[in-house]
Amino acid sequence: MLDFMRRHAQSWMIKVALGAVVVVFIFWGIWSPREARERDLVQIDGQTITIAEAKNYYQKLRESYQSIYRETVTEEMVKRMGLKERAVRDLINKVLLLKEAHRLGLRVAPEEVQAAIQDSPAFQKDGTFDNAAYLRALQRARMTAKEFEANQQQMLLISKVQSLIISSAKVSDQEVLDAYRAIFEKVNLDVLSLNPADIKEVSVNSDEVKGYFAKHREDFKILARVRAQYLLFDPKDYAKHIQISAKELEDYYQNNREKFTQPRRVKVRHILIRAEAKDTETSAKARKKAESIREEAVKGKDFAQLAKQYSEDPGTKGQGGDLGYLTYGQLIPEFAQEAFSLKVGEIGKVIQTPHGFHILKVDDIQEAKVEPLEKVKDQIATFLRTRMARGLAHDEADQAYATASKAGGLDSFAKEKNLRLKETGLFSANDNVDLDPKLKDAALSLNKGEVSPVLRLGEIFAVLQVLERREPRTPALQEVEGEVSEALRRGKQKEKALARAKEVLEELRKGAQLKSLAAREGFKVEETGFFERGTDPPKMGTSEELRRALATLSLKNPYPENPILIDGKYWILHLKEKKDIDLAQFNSQKENYRLALLQQKQEILLTQWLDELLEQAKAKGKYKAFREANEVL
Repeated sequence: MLDFMRRHAQSWMIKVALGAVVVVFIFWGIWSPREARERDLVQIDGQTITIAEAKNYYQKLRESYQSIYRETVTEEMVKRMGLKERAVRDLINKVLLLKEAHRLGLRVAPEEVQAAIQDSPAFQKDGTFDNAAYLRALQRARMTAKEFEANQQQMLLISKVQSLIISSAKVSDQEVLDAYRAIFEKVNLDVLSLNPADIKEVSVNSDEVKGYFAKHREDFKILARVRAQYLLFDPKDYAKHIQISAKELEDYYQNNREKFTQPRRVKVRHILIRAEAKDTETSAKARKKAESIREEAVKGKDFAQLAKQYSEDPGTKGQGGDLGYLTYGQLIPEFAQEAFSLKVGEIGKVIQTPHGFHILKVDDIQEAKVEPLEKVKDQIATFLRTRMARGLAHDEADQAYATASKAGGLDSFAKEKNLRLKETGLFSANDNVDLDPKLKDAALSLNKGEVSPVLRLGEIFAVLQVLERREPRTPALQEVEGEVSEALRRGKQKEKALARAKEVLEELRKGAQLKSLAAREGFKVEETGFFERGTDPPKMGTSEELRRALATLSLKNPYPENPILIDGKYWILHLKEKKDIDLAQFNSQKENYRLALLQQKQEILLTQWLDELLEQAKAKGKYKAFREANEVL
């Protein structure tokens, strides 16, 4: 959250995301009879979540992230974000939230559903509900208005439960200030490190080695080893045989015209005079100042120069208030309505938003336009070919799994389809083998002769069979005596280094001077130079323990309680000096930070509550997971 706050502190246009916190439901859809017959993924409180439903939701979740970050979401990103697990948990949370809504007796009136649909930017044109756009969206989704409205009713019900749970979250002015300081206050440290490897006066004898092995026998266990064969199904191999017809191109284009539509955009500048609406006196002065600046602009004074001189938006002030080209949906409503009502070169009236008072000028307008089919047909053909090829590759992988499960191996299927059957040597979890991590994990989890379900390796599908398995075993000491001796020696070095670091830190906490003590002991003291508390110190690396320690240091208590282990070394920190935050900058950004902290508190409250509901379901035997998210998504 602090990283998020740092990245977005300069943006006055931050909006509360999607009206819901934590559980951001993209688009549920309605279960079809075909989907209901798919294999089960999870059962929760009497309701089944299918693999098909999870795949559908995961794909929409992935697409939503791609639209936010404007780049291809790779498998590495998916893994790092835990997107597959998140998709399944969102579906579970949906069930929990709806059950709780019914238990609490919450209701959604038809009028609320209609208002929500009409207020949705997806169904608006220039800020007004467009029934034609609504009907086109339903057609693309292959849903009736009745189905969609039932879906929307669920969403609103979920929103009501969430609002009820998070309503107790509050953020004080002091919390906002403390959070800002925790990121932006600058500190300068003296640091010294002790490397256990530098301690040479360490010896081990045979009795110690025997004793250490007896206590840590499991650490030297020889891991299970397997040998496997597998087939890969790459969509690229299927794509070259797929022909896309003119009708398919036309149908996709007509059903997805919004993908080829550039909405109306305005290139706008603004001057912001900050004010809090609740402070009427300050607000009145700010409005008066904004009106005065607008008069100068209307009389012909250069708008960009006025922005540089007066604007209190640090993110655009230096660029003469230039916000670039923006679409209606990117802006908060008050700002959007004014910006999109102006002509090129026109200066708007003074408007008020939660950030203060704004004067707008439109530099250019790009009208909405739809790219013609002729221009995008190659793009559509590539997309359709890729999608169809992915389906063919997955279908053939499914056939391979079914055939191998019955026939006892992949060989016959590989011969029938003329596919290359790959084979590994023996390997364990610790061995560095040229094998995708998912294949490696699957192989190590199976018994001899077992066949894995279809695995997805990025865009490629795979099916694997274990040919040989050697079970884990605990070796005799003679087999691993060298490793045991080395582990014992390193352990002794680490113990001595920690003990010495604690002694040095204790002396310093009692008043010894860092540089004189370091000179006496032969330690090298380095200075980090000023850096912000919310970032990693130069020259040290990073760890969560280090972040926590940095938050506790003050000029009165300049040393942490304990030495800090980072990358195998023990570090002693001393807060030498600090520079306070820029209070004027803080005040200009305070409400953004308050909003971010409030969302964080709300997120924690809702997450804890959902976790508790899930644990209750598990304790009552109302939860059962049939497959892992990574296996099927």
